Amino acid sequence: MKVIRKEIVIDAPPAKVWGHITDPDKIAGWLMPTDFAAEVGRGFSMHCGTQGPITGEVTEVIPLKKLVYTWTSALIKAETTVTITLTEENGKTRLVLEHSGWQTPPTDPEVVDEHDKGWAKHLRSLQDEVAGKTSK
Repeated sequence: MKVIRKEIVIDAPPAKVWGHITDPDKIAGWLMPTDFAAEVGRGFSMHCGTQGPITGEVTEVIPLKKLVYTWTSALIKAETTVTITLTEENGKTRLVLEHSGWQTPPTDPEVVDEHDKGWAKHLRSLQDEVAGKTSK
């Protein structure tokens, strides 16, 4: 199956964006409530309302540059991987999100499509949150 790939440019330096992708209070503002901590080996859960919990484990942290964690739920039925990379570009930040691992075991294509649309929506919310706008 496909890899979900989203790329956005945020009008803020990587340090500010990093805070929004690693601080659980800020993650709750653009994604969902969580007990996330950017520490390799640390497990976390996110509260996805009617779809139930999403769980994962942080597998790689390169401060201000790269964050990798697993992502699974009863709906997904697979351990997928979310990789977020940040690159500074003239005072702004290019964020690339890749969500992979949908093929083992095969995940329902509708679930993949829902995640594809969800990431697009959540990353727009992230842009708004970093800019100080109300996103939800």
